[in-house]
Amino acid sequence: MTTTAIASAGRSTPLSRPLLRFTAIALPAGWLFLGLPLFIDSPVEPFVLATLFLGMVPAALLLTRYSTDATIGGLLRDSVRLPRPLALLLPALLMIPAATWVVAAGLGVQTELSNGFLTGLAVNVFSSVLIINLWEEMVWAGFVQRQALRRWGFIRSAILTAMLFTGIHMPLVFYGADGTADVLYNVGVMLVSGLGMRLLIGAFDQWGRGSILALALLHASFNVSSELVDSDHDWVRYAVTLGLGLTVLLFPRIRRARAAGTDR
Repeated sequence: MTTTAIASAGRSTPLSRPLLRFTAIALPAGWLFLGLPLFIDSPVEPFVLATLFLGMVPAALLLTRYSTDATIGGLLRDSVRLPRPLALLLPALLMIPAATWVVAAGLGVQTELSNGFLTGLAVNVFSSVLIINLWEEMVWAGFVQRQALRRWGFIRSAILTAMLFTGIHMPLVFYGADGTADVLYNVGVMLVSGLGMRLLIGAFDQWGRGSILALALLHASFNVSSELVDSDHDWVRYAVTLGLGLTVLLFPRIRRARAAGTDR
């Protein structure tokens, strides 16, 4: 999603300006930091963190400071606040991993479970929430998707956020790619799983009364679900996530949502 595309989608309203400005900052930062390891033969993980903490987080906080309908304090409080009801943490943690493993088991491509394996998985989830996913969702859900929601509604805000996420992370599609088919597959994976996640996160944002902590847990559980399926069949996780995301459209109240947290 380019700056021009976002502008044409919402040129007439000032609510699109924060997204335009965010894109103008975060898109070059993402391409610079994530593209650099392709040329210097370096692990990409430190550059993912650089994209987040040097590009996206400062941009989101800076633009929130000048927002008329959100505050930095409110965004930070949402990031550590537990959802209401508290029980929402359970599906946020277990829904994607459980569904992924069940579908994988039906296809015979699941990972065998053990107490040690599940303990390691839990540690990965909670460390990922603290190190990266809480900050990611402060940006993507708390800033980008909520801004888009106010202007374009639930479905289009999920689509726009997934496209913007893909655009900023576009250099990642070249890692491990052996040709054009691999690149196109990687783009498709980002869009499909991104849309499924954004639909789920938009719904959980409403159900959890704006708790970004619950959204970070949902995001982390998606990431670790890759360990529950054979590496050659990770498409199962993407398909499950998209399927779960599409099911939230069965809830008319969620479909009609226009502003995150309207029911808080």
